[in-house]
Amino acid sequence: MNSEQIEKRLREVEESKHGSYDKRTEHLDESGRGVFINRLIEEDSPYLLQHAHNPVNWYAWGDEAFAAAQATGKPIFLSIGYSTCHWCHVMEVESFDNSEVAAVLNEHFISIKMDREQYPDIDEVYMTGVQLMTGQGGWPMSNLLLPTGEPFFGATYFPAAQFIALLQQVVIAWDSKREELEASARQMQQGIGKILGDKQAVQELDADLRANTLQALFQREDRERGGLAGAPKFPQEPLLLFLLDQAAREQDPHALSFVDRALEGMGRGGIYDQVGGGFARYSVDEEWLVPHFEKMLYNQSQLGLVYLQAYRLTHKPFFLRVLTQTLDYVLRDMQRPSGGFYSATDADSEGEEGVFFTWSLAELRDALDAEEFELVRRLYGPDELGNFEGSNILELSRSLEVSARETGDTDFYSTLDQILEKLYLAREQRIHPLRDDKLIVAWSGSMINTLAQAGARLSEPRWTAAALRAAEIICRENIQASGKLRRIALNGAVSINGQLEDYANLIEGLVALFDAQQSAGDREVSAANAGLGQQLGKESDKNASSWLVRAQALTDTMIDEFWDPNQGGFFLSPREQVGPRLTRSKSASDGATLSPIATALRCLLLLDKRRALLPEQPAAGGVKHDYAALYRRGFNAVSGQLNEHPLSHSSLLRVQAEHEKGPLDGRVYLDGGLASIELIPSSPEAGKIDTAQTERKHVLLALRIADGWHVAANETEGGSLPLRIEASEESAWALEPVARTSENDYRGAQLLDLTLTLKPSHKLSLDQAGKLNVTVQLCSESQCLLAHEISLLV
Repeated sequence: MNSEQIEKRLREVEESKHGSYDKRTEHLDESGRGVFINRLIEEDSPYLLQHAHNPVNWYAWGDEAFAAAQATGKPIFLSIGYSTCHWCHVMEVESFDNSEVAAVLNEHFISIKMDREQYPDIDEVYMTGVQLMTGQGGWPMSNLLLPTGEPFFGATYFPAAQFIALLQQVVIAWDSKREELEASARQMQQGIGKILGDKQAVQELDADLRANTLQALFQREDRERGGLAGAPKFPQEPLLLFLLDQAAREQDPHALSFVDRALEGMGRGGIYDQVGGGFARYSVDEEWLVPHFEKMLYNQSQLGLVYLQAYRLTHKPFFLRVLTQTLDYVLRDMQRPSGGFYSATDADSEGEEGVFFTWSLAELRDALDAEEFELVRRLYGPDELGNFEGSNILELSRSLEVSARETGDTDFYSTLDQILEKLYLAREQRIHPLRDDKLIVAWSGSMINTLAQAGARLSEPRWTAAALRAAEIICRENIQASGKLRRIALNGAVSINGQLEDYANLIEGLVALFDAQQSAGDREVSAANAGLGQQLGKESDKNASSWLVRAQALTDTMIDEFWDPNQGGFFLSPREQVGPRLTRSKSASDGATLSPIATALRCLLLLDKRRALLPEQPAAGGVKHDYAALYRRGFNAVSGQLNEHPLSHSSLLRVQAEHEKGPLDGRVYLDGGLASIELIPSSPEAGKIDTAQTERKHVLLALRIADGWHVAANETEGGSLPLRIEASEESAWALEPVARTSENDYRGAQLLDLTLTLKPSHKLSLDQAGKLNVTVQLCSESQCLLAHEISLLV
């Protein structure tokens, strides 16, 4: 196809897409058509469409681009970014919409533009190369490649003049020193392969690995502001979840204090949207004040989980408030009408970073009455000079609890919420930042998990309902007839083969939905009379089991697509990849999101713990997997990575603890799911208890036992162990005597009403959680299984 035919084809696509995307270029004719057009017009990615009218002759990532490079013998310029990236926009304007830059690229290079959110596995390969070459990374990522895809140079943002100078140097070197560039690329590719773990030995874990990791974290803490010292400052959700796991399992006050300081700092800072809820991706300073204003769905899901678990441990009302506002922000502003979630919103609007989110004093006065304005000034400290380019990022200078006590106003929080609602409505009149409307299964799966857990723990049905709607549409549209998953949904179409993170996060979310519906069934049993309640519980079981069946089917496909049959463990990329296969990564490190490999290993644990509830035979043509054995082999495959770099693999440490000691929160499954046990709130209000207001609370111990099995209720001579429930000595709560059934055994679905009182020594303590120790032995008419001693978080 010649250039005229290509131009004609692309113009037809432009016409068909007219009005569906913004033409982000200064090169427009009088009719509003782009003067320039390139192959990106044929893509659906919002990021790629932003560059469809650059004068650069862009290709999308794929075989066509590499075929062109090999046919012409030209090197490749690969630019990687994403739609809500501020510095990507800067380089777009300065360089890619610049005709002088485009002339150099078009004459001497094959230029590829890639959306990192479509291909995170490929992004990781090239980012590893950039980090090897420069010691740092970020986006936009600028790579120079051989026609076969191996990188010989990589960096991030360049101003236009420096970029042109670099390209001209490469043109000269390509003609005169090509063999040196090829040798450099081979060496770089070897280094990338070594880091990403395509060949690694099994190692026995160091005995002090967890303790040493904690000590390293404590030494790096910014104790004044919270989080890790230095700037820019990221939330570091994997590390916070690891610390929460340590605090819950070991009653570690240092770990809990670390998390408390970080969550207070973030929740009061500018990284948190004080008006609309939700978190920006990171803070550019040490104070948590000035965010990079883009909001990513994965930060909301991961920080939602962090604040949920922190609230469960501390019962701090502020953590519950931030959690609620964050999840409500997602449901209000990031939920698609059909279900599921958009991926991100931009940092920029009206051509400026942060202008949508900041306030002048005049704008605040216009939105509020005089009394409301003064309260905002006292709480958030805006002034005439501002704290960001002449405007104000709202931040809390001290805790809301202190401010509420000082005002003496019993309606303080309702008054504040009314003010914030006014500011939100005023802000809605502004030009909004761009929203990336694509659904990414991995990120929506993570959100399903958080919403399902929060809905179950806090008895909030609208969160569970949003998780259900998201799961339903993803399972209906993104799972193909073959059982394979498609990563992206946009404009009614699905695309891109699913990555490991898509499968693992969705599976984890589906299992969380199964558990949440089990909990909902227990509440129905509690709310209804005995006979009707049992029937309601069984109906809930029927609905819930479909999510577990789907989770199993996806897990089996995940194993087929990503398991390494030679060395064990998971690859991050699917078997079928687009473009050259350079390195199929097995890196288990955490990044901005939790490690996909750690999550996949956890999914194996989740399925194994519920194996008695799974269909006896897999789907037609399927293989019945031993999930426990696969977990052991998979964990061993990444043990070397964990030993060498534990701080960047903290999700693996958390999964290892769950494997060895069981889960601490949520529903605990015994003997492969023949029995399950969970503490649930006795009412929605009980789930959101404020220990500053009460020293007594009620919970329900929900016990589910499979048909043909029972648990002894009372001590009998020579019989099985009876159900025992005791508060641990270190618990913040004491357990009042439990009323026992008059029957000999517990069978079926049972609820035990428990009353706890806060110990005097914990009334002013940060740690107002506690653990109940429960002993359970499951018996049939012919045998008794080994007894279990488990701990449940109160």
